[in-house]
Amino acid sequence: MTHTPSHTTFRGPFWAFLAYAMSIAAFGQTFVDGDPTGTLYTEHIGGYLGHGVSFADFNGDGFDDLTFTQFQGNIKAFTGNGSGDFTPVDLNIGNTEGEPKCPLWVDLDNDGDQDLLVTQRLGLNRIYARMPNGLLQMVPEAGGLQGTVLERTYGASVADYDSDGLLDVYLCQYHTPQTNSEPNRLFRGTGGQDLAMSFEEQTAQSGVGNGIKQSFQASWVDVDRDGWLDLHVINDRTFWPDALYRNQGDGTFLDVANEWGIDIGEYSMSTSIADFDKDLDWDIVVTNGANEGNSFLRCAGSPFAAGDSSGVVLDLQYEEVAEQAQILLNNLAWGAVWFDANNDSWLDLFIATGTSLYTDFPIILDQYPNSLNGFFLNEGGTFPLVDASSNVLTDNDVTFCAAVADHNQDGALDLVSHRIGARAKLLNGVPNDNHWIQLTLVPESGNTDAIGARVTAWLDGKPDVRTVMCGSEYMNQNSRRLHFGMGSKVTMDSVVVDWTSGFSSAFNSLPADAHHVLHESLDGDGTAEEGCTYALACNYNPNASNDDGSCDWSCACGPGTLWNQASLTCEATCTADHNGDGSIGSADLIVFLTLFGLSCP
Repeated sequence: MTHTPSHTTFRGPFWAFLAYAMSIAAFGQTFVDGDPTGTLYTEHIGGYLGHGVSFADFNGDGFDDLTFTQFQGNIKAFTGNGSGDFTPVDLNIGNTEGEPKCPLWVDLDNDGDQDLLVTQRLGLNRIYARMPNGLLQMVPEAGGLQGTVLERTYGASVADYDSDGLLDVYLCQYHTPQTNSEPNRLFRGTGGQDLAMSFEEQTAQSGVGNGIKQSFQASWVDVDRDGWLDLHVINDRTFWPDALYRNQGDGTFLDVANEWGIDIGEYSMSTSIADFDKDLDWDIVVTNGANEGNSFLRCAGSPFAAGDSSGVVLDLQYEEVAEQAQILLNNLAWGAVWFDANNDSWLDLFIATGTSLYTDFPIILDQYPNSLNGFFLNEGGTFPLVDASSNVLTDNDVTFCAAVADHNQDGALDLVSHRIGARAKLLNGVPNDNHWIQLTLVPESGNTDAIGARVTAWLDGKPDVRTVMCGSEYMNQNSRRLHFGMGSKVTMDSVVVDWTSGFSSAFNSLPADAHHVLHESLDGDGTAEEGCTYALACNYNPNASNDDGSCDWSCACGPGTLWNQASLTCEATCTADHNGDGSIGSADLIVFLTLFGLSCP
């Protein structure tokens, strides 16, 4: 397991508490407060139907950072150090002044750095390009997708739907039909870098405008595994069924939601897609914002179970199993996220159930009282899912958006939620005895973030499938580092990557409890150089794909601390009893000042 250093090593009551929490985790999964000092101050105290959150490495140091939009207009950003600490940072982009909604960090222009896309409810959408000097600068007219003042843009979903190597953007509009009826919009990337990046609208030609339906979110995923990304769009009203636009491969789409049994009619807030039962097809959870229960659409049968993805399946069938799974909740539900919380190799489910609070109509609280978020453990793909909501800190309420990452790199996934209140809520997963691997994909060509690539990890003959997404749940962005739990196994049998180029690579016998960087250019047996894969480490090896746990962080140790390779931490070199008399007093202070001055923390 690879660790990054904290600047000092702590001992005391916290460690006793952690040991207790770990003992509980053996029976499920627990979380602890990841921000006890309140560093993640967002100033977010209102807003219309929530604001977005991103867990993404926006500064390129190898550690996931946090970004929040909030009602007042300022975008709040915090850099992570890989040890669990966050530091507020000014993005130097000013006030967006348009009630920003969804923040997505993504390399829109394929130049190797992260640009920032921000949708806005009451203003024009924006793109901030990362310039060669490292600063962000607003792209004129957002490269063509800024929209109009009549639009009410919420979710954004980014992918390369036409497989030309350039990223495309789908924008969801939650408008008011009585006053405006702007459709959702699809923009095709046409190239250009930095301030010259550009997009052209393809809404009418593609057939994915979605009419006057009110949409919060959409997700790109290759549902039928024909090599082309399809688009799932959820709609907020019972008389506007959700859509599944099947990609025809020629720039056009066909809505097959009715044919496949996905056209549910409810007050849909968010879609979350995963292969929860390991049968190689995609299952869909749709949250409901009207106290009528969530939907769980399970792909019936096992159309891809043979592992043959060469054929095209045109007639998939989905069945409603939310009641079987016991995830109805019957509360106002918003963002939902699948992730393997306890590393048992089965994906678990978090559902945000914050109230419909917004500043325009505070009386709505009387109609929709507050409720706790839902957390459900998946024990082997069977029903029902285990309700473990009490294991998530109970004060984590009034929540709309959530995102996951292993920000402190301890092997347990962490959950951040953007709730109504001055501070976000960060929940750190407590490690247990189960093992894990994490994967970063580096494509040879096409979009540099490998968005749209599908990864199948094989363990004891069972597949665990992920796909790289950008903007897949309610106004959120999850870490791009893919995480797979492994239970008691210490070696992943094989990992097969289906790259966006159409090429597939197999990587065999990957060791557990490590971060692996998988390059498309490698040959099929996955032979790769081992070494330190963290860019800020003293001995970073840019040619290494498999992290071997050798990272040296001594250059990050502050004054009064030294690197301990055995414990993989920076440890304090100063002791309290400086004169060695067995007690601590004024004499020790004198010795301390004589030896160290003010350099020892």
